[in-house]
Amino acid sequence: MTARALRGLRFMGLPVDAGVAAMARAISRLGFVRFVRFPRLPVETGKMLPTRATHVARRLRLSAGACATRRAYAPGRAWRARSSAAMAAAFVAGIACSAQPARASEPPAVCRPLAADPAVSQFSRALPARPVRIVVLEFMFAEDLAALGITPAGMADPAYYPVWIGYDDARLARVPDVGTRQEPSLEAIAAAKPDLILGVGLRHAPIFDALSRIAPTVLFKYSPNYVQDGRQVTQFDWARAILRTIGCLTGREQQARAVEARVDAGLARDARRIAAAGRAGERVAWLQELGLPDRYWAFTGNSASAGVARALGLEPWPGEPTREGTAYVTSEDLLKQPDVAVLFVSATEPGVPLDAKLDSKIWRFVPARRAGRVALVERNIWGFGGPMSALRLADEMTDRLLAMPKPDARR
Repeated sequence: MTARALRGLRFMGLPVDAGVAAMARAISRLGFVRFVRFPRLPVETGKMLPTRATHVARRLRLSAGACATRRAYAPGRAWRARSSAAMAAAFVAGIACSAQPARASEPPAVCRPLAADPAVSQFSRALPARPVRIVVLEFMFAEDLAALGITPAGMADPAYYPVWIGYDDARLARVPDVGTRQEPSLEAIAAAKPDLILGVGLRHAPIFDALSRIAPTVLFKYSPNYVQDGRQVTQFDWARAILRTIGCLTGREQQARAVEARVDAGLARDARRIAAAGRAGERVAWLQELGLPDRYWAFTGNSASAGVARALGLEPWPGEPTREGTAYVTSEDLLKQPDVAVLFVSATEPGVPLDAKLDSKIWRFVPARRAGRVALVERNIWGFGGPMSALRLADEMTDRLLAMPKPDARR
């Protein structure tokens, strides 16, 4: 029985170590399952198995807490058990716990059921263990896959990715177009033959069922606007959480941790530069120029740029959170902010000089402009990107700030 079980595990591609072998021997003593076929099992991220798995895990003297933080593998039709479904549940949950042991030098596993993931709004019940062909319906997910070393099988608005994001765009240059982010083409998505689809609940919730009929689908929430542990959660925190989840979905948890470590190192470097120049604590406003007369997006207190600013030791303006992480402002609003330390304007038309963009009677009296503390930023510093976009934003914010004069202390 034990040998048969171990052969089945190897056939499924699951690593067989001492822990798995011990599990098989323990289950063999219970005499509970006979394998008929051994296909690779899909990852089950819904709310099934935990109670029964935990109950029988205790009989096997397993750590129920460890099992709860790992993936559970759901048995398909190919499984046939002599005993109850509870035994099968405990077995597959136990495999998930022991098949991926954490190394002593690594942090604890970050993967958790999608039902408990605050960044996830909807997900298909059965998901592939190692998806190969992934279709993404938002720029952030394309960026995240590229950072993890994965090329999407299809993406929405690929022509605009190098304009707004630009991260590793060479990798994504030939990714098939599956329509726009607002209105993806179901036919084009199906033609890409995905085994996983990633979207945003704000846009894609109405077509979730249609997407799920094509392939297993995960939709992420658009933006946080709440406070956690006394600290305002930002889209930067959200982007990091989404990267971790995508790392778990693709089996690239270590690569996701490496990306976060790179981002943290870059933020710490920029924060040291700002502190060394005596610029910590300055108020910054990051605006998106929209091509409208004297009307801009200001990234608010729960935006990614606000999260980056705080990580650099700066104070973002405006500090209040909004649903989208943005709010409309005009030059008149900035006229009322004499203590804003620096103003960034992200350009939609790089060829137009900054003075031409800010040529209005009111702009001439905005304190930041009069003090020479307005900068025109490259337009592919995307305010809604993933962690790598946030790192580019941090570098740009630091460089622009340090190139400007300090605020007038007499104000």
